Amino acid sequence: MVTIAFLAGMIALVMAGFVYISHQQTLVDEVRKSARTLRVARQAVMETGATVADLMIRHDSEPKLFSYAKALNWLNTFPEDSFPRTALRRTEEVPTSAILTALKASWADTVSAVVAKQPEIAQSLYVAREIQPNTAILTDAILADLTRKEAIEASLNRRIASATSIVLGLQIMTGAFCILAFLGASRASTRDASARDQAVGSANASREQVSRLFEMTEMLQSALDHSDANAVLRATAGELIPEFGVALYVFNNSRDRLTLSTSWGRPDREALPDAIGLQQCWALKRGKPHINHPSSHKLRCEHYNVSDYALEIPMIARGEILGLLQIYCDGDQAEERLKDVASTGTALADAMSLALSNIALRDKLRSQALRDPLTGLYNRRYMEDALERVVRLAEREKTEVSVIMIDLDHFKRLNDQHGHAKGDAVLRDTAAAITNQLRETDIACRYGGEELIVVLPNCGLEMAAAKAEGIRVSIEALSELNGAQVSASLGVACAPLTSNSTRELLANSDAALYRAKQEGRNRVVRAPAQTSKGSRPEPVEPQVKLTAAE
Repeated sequence: MVTIAFLAGMIALVMAGFVYISHQQTLVDEVRKSARTLRVARQAVMETGATVADLMIRHDSEPKLFSYAKALNWLNTFPEDSFPRTALRRTEEVPTSAILTALKASWADTVSAVVAKQPEIAQSLYVAREIQPNTAILTDAILADLTRKEAIEASLNRRIASATSIVLGLQIMTGAFCILAFLGASRASTRDASARDQAVGSANASREQVSRLFEMTEMLQSALDHSDANAVLRATAGELIPEFGVALYVFNNSRDRLTLSTSWGRPDREALPDAIGLQQCWALKRGKPHINHPSSHKLRCEHYNVSDYALEIPMIARGEILGLLQIYCDGDQAEERLKDVASTGTALADAMSLALSNIALRDKLRSQALRDPLTGLYNRRYMEDALERVVRLAEREKTEVSVIMIDLDHFKRLNDQHGHAKGDAVLRDTAAAITNQLRETDIACRYGGEELIVVLPNCGLEMAAAKAEGIRVSIEALSELNGAQVSASLGVACAPLTSNSTRELLANSDAALYRAKQEGRNRVVRAPAQTSKGSRPEPVEPQVKLTAAE
């Protein structure tokens, strides 16, 4: 009895050591993550301050203004709790939020003065508001907090090292006791010693598994897209559950079904479905793992069409289902083997869920940087870059590119009569009406105010005019929906038929739009064709209106 109690106590201490080490490692990871955020935030502050200082020297250099906007947008992505709470300024503790808010306002005023060609005022503001000292105070506070976190991390690492040494010592003591018990005990004692050895081996295996999962989680933090995440999952699952087949399904862009992202370890004769509907899977419906049985009398998912047992685990992060992890097994005791690896599969699914969530967040932030927040259409900067690329490709491949310039008629009057909220609603509805008329390769952008642009690759003038007419009709149909008169004038230009360059495409479509306004609005007007290659288009009689009278 004493022997059993002693061994139980040792094993309990070892397991407690593992739990303690795991907890300390979690704290280390949290401190590292916080430190990484601080470093990036400090870099963002320094970069924004540097661009403002550079603007003071180079005045309103467009690349520098873009660098300032980019650096400021980067800085604005960090919440206030990313920074230390206070900073030391002239022996006084000051909230960093106040310093940061003052810096942003000072930067904005200084840059505005530079843009307004008032360098003396900009220099005066820069000195009077102590921009450089305040920037140094904030970055020094962040650096001090980083130093503190590094000290905490070092302390935690020392604790982990000490705990590991203690656990190793306990394991050695347990092994030595088992050997002595083996030498001096009876056959029953031998069996007990073997059981203890198995317990220690299981503990070591568990520790190795936890280590692999930690490595997977860290690697997934660096995954830039689904391909990277799939590679990490395959490598880790290949070590932890090498005898099982695995498939990963993730949501498509419209989030109406799950599509197969990667799979391995399954026979080629049984192809997995390319997509799974949200109502076809019991694991997704219940939000819990589910095992599909080959036998028909068991509850099975509608998409299940193979002969293997399948453990399906929904991947959930921040309360949202992001995908489905499937683990396949066949042969004797397949169901029991799946149940044995259920915890490992759940850990893999949890790690992948966070990775997919981070990838989705990065994609969302990237999209927000390229899109107009009101309409969801691409912004003007993206349009200019995309149009340049499309025109170059068309020139190389000898195809046509068309541009439709769209302007809502009497939009100011609509705002004055119905309010800006109604104007915003009309803009959103107009954007939706436009995108519903476009192909996947077409690009719709908000050019500015109520003016919109559509780029149509591989599209001639006649086809573009027909597309513009469909857009015009769709926009006019918004009148009843919004309880106000809504219409648009549209100008269409085409390269190389009416224009020779990106600049001419925009200028000619804008000129056609102006003619549509002059001719009574609510109509489509095409730019006139060039009389000869490389020459300017000659004036022609106004086109016959493509629509009903306004």
